[in-house]
Amino acid sequence: MKDQTKGYLFILVGTFCVGAVSVTSKLALSHMSTLWFLTWMYAFSTILSFPYGKKLIFPTDKKSLRYFSLHIGGIVFGWYVSLSGLQYLDAPTAAFVSRFEFPIVMMISMFFLQERLGKIIYPAIVISLIGILVMTEGEIFQDVLQGNTGKNWGIFLVMLAAFGFAFGELGTKFMANMVDSRVFTFIRNMLILPFFALLAFINHGWVEPSFEGLKYAALCALAGPVLARICYMESLKRISLGHATVFTQLEPVHSFFFALCLGMELPDGSEILGGVLILLSCLLLVISELRGPHKQSLIV
Repeated sequence: MKDQTKGYLFILVGTFCVGAVSVTSKLALSHMSTLWFLTWMYAFSTILSFPYGKKLIFPTDKKSLRYFSLHIGGIVFGWYVSLSGLQYLDAPTAAFVSRFEFPIVMMISMFFLQERLGKIIYPAIVISLIGILVMTEGEIFQDVLQGNTGKNWGIFLVMLAAFGFAFGELGTKFMANMVDSRVFTFIRNMLILPFFALLAFINHGWVEPSFEGLKYAALCALAGPVLARICYMESLKRISLGHATVFTQLEPVHSFFFALCLGMELPDGSEILGGVLILLSCLLLVISELRGPHKQSLIV
């Protein structure tokens, strides 16, 4: 099997896992607070991602540490803010809104990694924003400025979290070819864990978890910070950040599938229409990649 083909297979498996995480996260939040869920999820993920048979060798030059810190900060911000927004949305709708991360990642790849897409990035972002507005109940700006909790607030938080995840993946891309994916995953999980644990104790004190909460936290840990992270890093060793992000657009489809199977709340008509517009903006970027003269420059 060609190395590039392996990259595409890794990103497909990783995206399937992320789709499962958006649903299991929603279920977990009905049993524990956001901070305690993140604490337990990273506790399980640290254990599950221990790199047996691998030396814990990690680059220590200043540039690597800066990008690693960018990754940690972006992921921590993204997780907390997105889960805070997920409390007000159904899982598939949150997955649709999170795809706003795609044009943001592509713009970052243009400016920082020289993976050029040209001017198509700008109409793609506009279409994504229109899709988000279609999904709202109107007056989203007023609700956000006044801090009114509800659907609009949830959409805003998930959209804001996309910026954190996007910058986090910039750090991932830089580190992908410098450190083993399992070692990277273990170290980042181990460092993120005490941060969320400290915040959970400060804000809520010790709260004994329920069996259901621990079950969903463990499933999220396996699917997200372990399998999805390792698969994503392995794909980035073989294909460009732009190409890898193309396949992550399947996340809402997988999330919708899991939510349907579990009998959970599904998006209404406006949410589906807005989600389609968001995915349409992603499709424009995909077509640009496949047909543009810069195609070869996108291959790692």
